[in-house]
Parts: sequence; C-alpha cells; structure tokens
Amino acid sequence: MEAGCRPGIFPLSIKTNLSNYLIECLENKAQAQLPSNTIPNFSLSDAYKTASEIKQIRENKKEKASGIKVGFTNKTIWNKYSVNAPIFGLMYSSTILDNEQLFSPEKFLEPKFEPEIFFRLSKKPHSEMSDIELMSCCKSFGIGVELVQSIYKGWIFTLSDTVAGFGLHGQYKILREIAIPSDENVKLKIINELKNFNLILTKNDTVLEQGNSKNILGESPLVALRSYVEFCEKNSKWLILNGPITTGTITDAYDISEADVFSCELDRLFEERFFVKF
Repeated sequence: MEAGCRPGIFPLSIKTNLSNYLIECLENKAQAQLPSNTIPNFSLSDAYKTASEIKQIRENKKEKASGIKVGFTNKTIWNKYSVNAPIFGLMYSSTILDNEQLFSPEKFLEPKFEPEIFFRLSKKPHSEMSDIELMSCCKSFGIGVELVQSIYKGWIFTLSDTVAGFGLHGQYKILREIAIPSDENVKLKIINELKNFNLILTKNDTVLEQGNSKNILGESPLVALRSYVEFCEKNSKWLILNGPITTGTITDAYDISEADVFSCELDRLFEERFFVKF
C-alpha cells in the first residue's frame, strides 16, 4: 500500500478509476498519489474531465454543485506552488458556509486559510463586456474566507493535479455580502475600489501579510471573474448562476491549527474587521 494511504485506499494505477480514488482519499483523509506521476500525459483537459466526473458522483450523494472556486489568481505565489495560470473548481452545498457556520479543519489534510472576494452572477455574461456590464450581471459581491486543502502531500503538485484534486477546495465561508446597486455611478465606485484595496491578514493578533487587489491577476478580483467567464465560454456546463464565485486568495495561504483566530480587514469596500475562529 502506498505510504500515507489508510486502510481501504488502494494505490493509484493506470487502471484505477481516478474520480472514485480521489473522492475516497478525500473522504478518508488519506494522501493521494499524484495523477501526473501515474497517468501518462495527464493534461488539464483530463483533469477537468475528472472534475466533471467527481461532480456527478457527489451529486449522486445528494451534494449540489452550488458555486465556483477560482484558484491560483494571486501571481505573487505562483513560483511557490509551481503554477502559472488560474484554475476552476466546483464548490458544493456541503462546502459553502454562512457566517454562523463553523469550519471543519479536522476533516482535511494540511488545511490552510485564505481571504477572498466573491461575486454572485444572476445572468449569463460574456467576455467582451466592459467592467460595468460585467458587474451588471452580478446581483451581489462580498468577502469570504476559504479553507483550502491538499490531498497531495506537502502541497506539491502540477496544475492538472490541483484541478483533479477538488481545486484544492475544502470549505468557503461567507463573511459579508452586499447587493450591487443599479446606479451606474455606484457601480463605477465599487469597480474602482476593487482595483485599489489593501487587506491586512492577522493570525492570533500577529500580522501575517498585507495583500492588495493587484495581487489578483495583476489588477483586481473582477479580472478573475472575467477569467471564469472566458472559461465558461469554452465549457458551458461550468456556468453557475446565483452561487458564490470566489476570485482567489488576496494573500498567501496560511496553516491552520486548533484554536487559531484569524482576522482580515480591508481599507475599502467593507468597513469592518472580520474574525474567524477555529
């Protein structure tokens, strides 16, 4: 049996059903072998096919695909994780939390904490829209935090591995959500603030990092939303309306331990310091 695997989790091989294997690893909190090390020429296309198969299996278990995680949009951490492009992963009714619900880090391997802006689309957009037209397709936006996790030991993987491995998504907690007004001047103000905010992330009263909007694909979370729109134009089944669409971590991701207290504070958009306790 592969080191790191628990009883009942078989080593990955070319003949293994990858989708079932990865779900079994997730549910049993067992580290998985890298598909890219086992399956010849394992590509992003293969990985998204695996993600779609996982969606079908999870929905058969009464989970519902209810949101989208856009990952690896923070260019400042690309070298650290050996990636060079955003990824797209599904979030589920079982993994999206409201402000009153608690994270469950004990369910996941090597969990980390990330602050992220999210949007909620109410109608189908297209990639040639202006920023204000794209915002007009959203009914709300907000701030949330994601518990990310890696079933691959040590957070070592290729981009394709991460797509197959649930987009590294564990749980996403919505902290504050704001309706997008119809007034175009207010929308323009929000767009400007999305391009010019800073965020201070602390853990147990110690500042970990100050991130800013331009970490997200060099400009803002709205650019990450646009990258998802472009992805959906080639992969229409991935379009989700009325569910949160995250836009990637504004800072690096940080380890979580029992009893940790994180906080995040933005200098624009939300006039509040948000606390998350574990």
